[in-house]
Parts: sequence; structure tokens; C-alpha cells
Amino acid sequence: APGPGDGYPDPELAGQCDGDVFVVTSNAIPHYTFVAMTPNALVENDQHWEIPRSPVLAGTPEDIPLLGQIAFTVTGLPIFGPNEAEFPDPYGDPVYNGITDGCKGHTAFEYHNHALEQKCLTAEGLVAEPWTLAEPAGDEPSPVLAWALDGFPIYGPYGCEDAGCTSVMEYGSGWVQTGDPSTYAWDNNEYVEDNDPATLDQCNGHTGPQGDYHYHATA
Repeated sequence: APGPGDGYPDPELAGQCDGDVFVVTSNAIPHYTFVAMTPNALVENDQHWEIPRSPVLAGTPEDIPLLGQIAFTVTGLPIFGPNEAEFPDPYGDPVYNGITDGCKGHTAFEYHNHALEQKCLTAEGLVAEPWTLAEPAGDEPSPVLAWALDGFPIYGPYGCEDAGCTSVMEYGSGWVQTGDPSTYAWDNNEYVEDNDPATLDQCNGHTGPQGDYHYHATA
């Protein structure tokens, strides 16, 4: 991968299986050209994640942290939740507020993503400006783009409708915008359950047609 540009460290990423655990280390440097979206500098930040290779569903859902890591990309970048801290917008949605780059990331004390762009997280996306690539056609299931810290994979928005994958659908979130998420994102979005098989659960996941639970990154 080309890395963030002259004067910046090269991205580093390694992974290995250790018994029932998948261990991933990274320096949290993006593989693509760095575009400054905040006043914070791009610096290395050593990451170490250990997730179960065979995750098990909890009895009840748990809230993700208000701030900080909730997952990591296949390229070794931390993923944070859908809001910022008190500054620049009090707990607002950084994507909605336009302070993320073309791959939906930016810097704080470390570079991290707030959302996932499939074209930035595939082999074809190992280029200097992956956000300029064409959008996925949607006729094939999305690959794994990331792993949540509970061990379940996060796929892109497209998935199989049946076990034989004879057709593909785009999955969507049941979370809807109810107000102005430029501030207090959690207060301006709510989950609305429906019977549409394309609508994911409150955690943006579901049990797929092959019987495995996983998440999807959605529009």
C-alpha cells in the first residue's frame, strides 16, 4: 500500500491466531493519502487487539462506549462510535458534520474511522486515493471490512439472501434520523423495528442465511 504520504510513517499491520484468539497489531497509520480533517497530527499509535475466533452471542445487547474504540478495520485502523466528544460539536455525528475524509476517518490522539467505505477496505482499495474508486456494483456479497471487539465480523452492505447465495441484497439500518445530529447524535436517532428482511437489528447485525451472526456497515 502507498501509505499516507511523504514525511509520515509507513502503515504496519500483523495478525496471527493464538489458540482460540485472533491477535492483531497495528500502528494505526492509514494505507492511503492522509487528508487533514481536524487540527490533530497524524502519528503512530501502537494497537493490540485480541478477539475470540468463535464469538458467542450475549444474552442481551450491551451498549458500546460513548467514546473510544468499538472495532478495527481489516487494514488495522481503530473504529470509534458515531459521535465526537465535546469539541468541535458536542457529541455530534462527525460524518454528518463533514469532518471525516473520503474513507470516513480522521485524527484525534490517533487516526480512526467513524464509518466504513467498502471501496477503501478491499484489495482494490490499496491505492493512494481509494475514495475516488467506483462504488461497489452490489451484485456480489460484501467482504469482511472489520471486526467488532466482541469478535463478530463486520461486512459491507451487501449480503446473500439465501444459503446458496443465488441473489444478493443491500442490507439497511433500522436507525432513523429524528432530529439534528450535528450535536448529541444519540438523541437525534432512534431504532425503528420492522419486518423487512433487509433491515438489521438494533446492533446493525443479523443471523445470515448460513446461520452465522454478523454485522453490516450500511449507508
